[in-house]
Amino acid sequence: MRHKATVVCAHPDDLEYFCGGAVSVMIRDDWDICLIIATDGDKGTQDREMSAARLASERRHESMKAAKIVGISKVFFLGKEDGELRSDNSLRPAITRILRSEQPERLITFDPWRKYELHPDHREIGFAALDARLAARLPLYYPEQLRDGLENWTIREVLLFSTDNPDYFVDISDTFDLKLQALRAHKSQWETIWQETRSDLLHEAERMGAMAGCELAEGFKRIYIPEGPVSIKFEHERGD
Repeated sequence: MRHKATVVCAHPDDLEYFCGGAVSVMIRDDWDICLIIATDGDKGTQDREMSAARLASERRHESMKAAKIVGISKVFFLGKEDGELRSDNSLRPAITRILRSEQPERLITFDPWRKYELHPDHREIGFAALDARLAARLPLYYPEQLRDGLENWTIREVLLFSTDNPDYFVDISDTFDLKLQALRAHKSQWETIWQETRSDLLHEAERMGAMAGCELAEGFKRIYIPEGPVSIKFEHERGD
């Protein structure tokens, strides 16, 4: 039976930018990965002639192209307004429904406690994903979903990217180029600043690699929730 993980992101290019190398490693290791994208990134441009509707359409197309490059099995678009995410009942039920349907073992999302995070969507989607993880396991949250045939589901492992304190590292030395290839599919965001972006990502991967003891890496904060009434574990590990 294949392992399953769900990645919850705010914008179409978040996965590729922040954890595309690690996700590629997981897929290579026979994990089944699905992706939830909360917004269409329809405000992510400085082009004053671009309409939100046209940009949203372009970014969905780019997301599907990037997902195919990486090997992601499913992409769920929630269609929320860019820049206006809230960790409340406008967002949590939709994420909860997908978690109950997909039944992943691992949840991957933004670290909402990162210091000085300037993008509100990054903070809010992290909180929303973690709140949905709790809701997915308790039947009195959104019981209509259970009446629709879904079941409670408990996710015991969480990996938080874009974190201040990584303690779990994935060696992406062999998948860094694939990460870049997938990210470059998001032409509306990165084509005009590609060289600078590639340089920044290489520098960050080298920094994480130095911490992990390999050439290139992506770092996460890992939270593991064991079975039974015991404390959450923050484990310091290296590798996937």
